Parts: sequence; structure tokens; C-alpha cells
Amino acid sequence: MIGIGVGNSDYEVGHFRKTYDVPFPLFSDGDFAIHKKIGEAWTPHFFGVRLNTDGSHRIFYSQLGGKNPAGKILKELLVAAGMTLQERK
Repeated sequence: MIGIGVGNSDYEVGHFRKTYDVPFPLFSDGDFAIHKKIGEAWTPHFFGVRLNTDGSHRIFYSQLGGKNPAGKILKELLVAAGMTLQERK
């Protein structure tokens, strides 16, 4: 899991990381370059991406966040990935 700070500077992303004790990598995207490459999705937005052994990838989950609790979105993402909570242990 990664987070992208759309429109945010390194300082802002660092502040967010410290304030909320985020345990996964966060990347700043002050110039919106990443945001543009992923289709300018509204935020927060959650993607599930499968990286294939040949170097290609496939998006298997895409959901606009904010309306659904994070736990529900995580469960939906795991189901879409074909995983269960037991497999994560």
C-alpha cells in the first residue's frame, strides 16, 4: 500500500505522515504528475493494482473513497484481489 499526496509538497506529506502515524510509504505529488498519469481521479481514491511477473500491471479495483469507511474499502479490495484476512497474517 502506498499513498500519494496529490497537490502536496514533501513538507505537507511529511506532516501528514507524522500526525497520523502512517505505516506505509507516502509520496508527494506537488505538480500533479502522478495524478495526471492515473487519470486525474477524484480524491481520496483507492486502487488495487496487480503487478505481473512480466512487468506489466492490471488494475483490479478502483473506488472513490470518503463515503465508505476505510475498513469496508479494505475488505472490498481484499475480496477483489482474491485474498482473505487470514491470508494476510
